Amino acid sequence: MVAPAAVLLLILLGFPTLLTVVYSLHNVPANGRGLGPFVGFENYRTVFEARAFWRSVSVTLWFSVGFVVLSTLIGLAMALLLNQRFIGRGVARALLIVPWATPWLVIGILWKWFLDGSVGGLNSILFQIGLIDDYIEFLADPDLALPMVVIAAVWRQASFSGLLFLAGLQTLPGELKEAASIDGAGAVQRFRHIVLPWLRPVVITVLVLNIIYAFLQFDIVFAMTQGGPGDATQVLGFLIYRQMFGAANIGIGSTLAVLLALASLMGGLLTVALLYKKEEY
Repeated sequence: MVAPAAVLLLILLGFPTLLTVVYSLHNVPANGRGLGPFVGFENYRTVFEARAFWRSVSVTLWFSVGFVVLSTLIGLAMALLLNQRFIGRGVARALLIVPWATPWLVIGILWKWFLDGSVGGLNSILFQIGLIDDYIEFLADPDLALPMVVIAAVWRQASFSGLLFLAGLQTLPGELKEAASIDGAGAVQRFRHIVLPWLRPVVITVLVLNIIYAFLQFDIVFAMTQGGPGDATQVLGFLIYRQMFGAANIGIGSTLAVLLALASLMGGLLTVALLYKKEEY
């Protein structure tokens, strides 16, 4: 019964993955004709000796930390708020879906306009309330470009995290919180000892997905900064794009893709190992 789906997955996922590993072990010609000479792990040695690789690793790690932490915390806060009873809650929940349903590339373009140094909405707001005296080129400043890209990415991913957390909160029996309130537990105690343990599987799922999204990010960087200014926002995903399609260096690009896949897999497995421990309550 699962054979058709398994075959489809092998064709769409397994074969390209295997081909990428094979490419990483060859000096593939730029025209893509044949594999070229076998070089073993020479491509990996070249990558590890390249300054651009380690700079990209550093950018990716900084991006990932901000992306994962903010997306998770803001998503949890939104879910807790939308789980309360208030007028217009249904509309607010529907609006939560809008950022998540918007493609990454579209979000990148919208935020690029919003952060524009000449006509951007953010500059206009900050100028009108007196926080700045002149418009700021956010995406042209090496110190501001990466934080701005992180904020744009978090704007979308936090809504996704919030949807998952809200779904988990909907399964929490109200009797548990009522009993804790009767016993004198405050809001912080109820959150710490009831809500958070109940959401533990959801927290693990959200963290793993956010880590994978963070490591594999490309679209929003491509739309907003093209990896610039300089290499200030050149995450590994964009470095792969430059090597594969800019420099036509298929072997090096495939090597970077293999390393990125391993890094995202290790990050997800490490998160599960740290958080998903069997405990007795």
